[in-house]
This record gives sequence, structure tokens and C-alpha cells, in this order.
Amino acid sequence: MTPTGAAYAWARAALNVGPSTRTEPLPWSRGGETWLIQDPDSGREAVLKLAARADSGGDERLIAREAIILRALASCHLPAPDFIAVDPSGKLAGTPALLMSRLPGRLLCGADEVREAIPAMAAILVRCQQQTRNLVAGRRWSPWQPTEGFRVPTWSTREALWNRAIRVVQRFQAPACDAFIHRDPDPANLLFEQGEISGVLDWPHAGRGPSGFDGARMAMNLCCLLGMDAAATFRAAFEQAIGRRQDPLLDVFAACESLPDPALEGTARVLAIELTRNQARGRLENFLADAMRRMTSRRLS
Repeated sequence: MTPTGAAYAWARAALNVGPSTRTEPLPWSRGGETWLIQDPDSGREAVLKLAARADSGGDERLIAREAIILRALASCHLPAPDFIAVDPSGKLAGTPALLMSRLPGRLLCGADEVREAIPAMAAILVRCQQQTRNLVAGRRWSPWQPTEGFRVPTWSTREALWNRAIRVVQRFQAPACDAFIHRDPDPANLLFEQGEISGVLDWPHAGRGPSGFDGARMAMNLCCLLGMDAAATFRAAFEQAIGRRQDPLLDVFAACESLPDPALEGTARVLAIELTRNQARGRLENFLADAMRRMTSRRLS
């Protein structure tokens, strides 16, 4: 099994390796396919990322955006892939393509491993912010969709909860973009080796954003995958690492921008966690209800 002929040829040319190169599909990745490329003669290894076609729901622009971010991260001493080459238009590879270094490590497997790694997840998010404090690159944070477009999900039986939350994100001023953030962290974006995080993957959405937003997104994803106890454990570790309390408004934004569905089936599958859509939906509402309880010190204008 190999990538398309044009993409394979482009990657081999960029790496300057011969036709004996081997390829292997890598686990699920957002926005397209990923392939491991290995050249037995030179020992070189790389990861080829191909964009999903726009007509199948993909966003081909993400390849160019991730290439920009990886270049910007090169001097930040983080466990992020090194940029090798990019074909942002797909003129040579047949589809937008990015070639980057292979990082050591593996994905977590099973709910127990994910729970055990929660403190390390909090620590790496804070470390990423500390190492990129003055970095300006990528897209400035805003919700995935305009707040005026937020609607109570059709599957919910807690209409009052969602209406209150939507009113909050529409009336409060957007959080200050005071840090460089990954923007879309979840446990499936992390590689582990000997109990330590060896790789942080999938950077196309990174840019300047609220310093606590990565914490909010990760807590929400852990809640949907495992339950509120995982979210609470993560939040405590994140607050300790970053040195301040997490703003519950960021949690409310994270929950509302996940509408109309949390859509974590792919993450659960690659991490070998059993998760139904109804479980993820119910846990998302529990996460939102907890965030709204912590919002009681705020007052709607």
C-alpha cells in the first residue's frame, strides 16, 4: 500500500531517495492521510501528510498553514516535527502535501494509559507556551464559527443550559490573545516514549490566542473521552503548571464552538477507547454545566 503515485514521487524527490523506499500508512490524522516513508539505503525516515480533498469535506489550505507553523517552531526547542518540504497547491504531488521529520514514540492505547498521562499533557501544553512566548505566526484565535451562529444542538434535552452558555459567549468580550497556542490539542496529537511526551503533532491551527485556551480544549476532549473526573484532573495539573486559575469562560467557548457535535469518534478509535456518540454528547453537556457553575462569579451585563 502506497500513497498516490504523484505524491510518492514528489516525496522521494524531496528526500533525494531511490525507488526502494518503503511506505506505511500511519494512524488516523485530521484533515487527510499520513504516511511513513523509509529509505533502507540511507536510513532516512519522514512523514508525508496529504490534504483531504475539499469536495470530501477537507480544507486543503491546512497543509500550507502547518508548513508555516513548523518553520516558525524550528528554533523553539519543542518536540514538534521538523519541516522538510511542502507542495501547498498540489501541483507536483497531485494534492497539497507536506513532508516532515518522523518523531519517536507511539500513541497512547486505552483509557488507562490516557488517564495516567494527563499530568504530562498539562505540562507539555504549558511548556509549548513558555517556549513560544514571543512567536507570531499562524492564525489569530477566534471561535471555529461566529458566536452569533451558535445554536442549541438538536440532540440536547438541556436547552436552558445551552441557551445560557450561548448568551455568555455572545455577551462577554472575547478573551485576549496573549500567547502562542496549538489551538487543537487532544491526546491523539501526542506521541509518548518511555512515559514522556516525545512528539506534539498537527499544528495547522496554531497561532496567537488566549493562554488558557489549549487547557480548555484538552480538558473538554478528555471529558468527552473519559468523563468529568479526567477533565478535573487535567485542569488541576494545568493550573498548577501555568501558575493561575483557569478562566471558566474559555471552557464555555470550547464547549460551544464544538457544536453541533463533539465529533471525537476518530480520536477514540485511534486511542482504542470505547466511545459512543451519545456518551460524548452527554459528557460535553456535563463539561459545559460545570463550566457554567464556575462562571457564577461573572455577571452578565
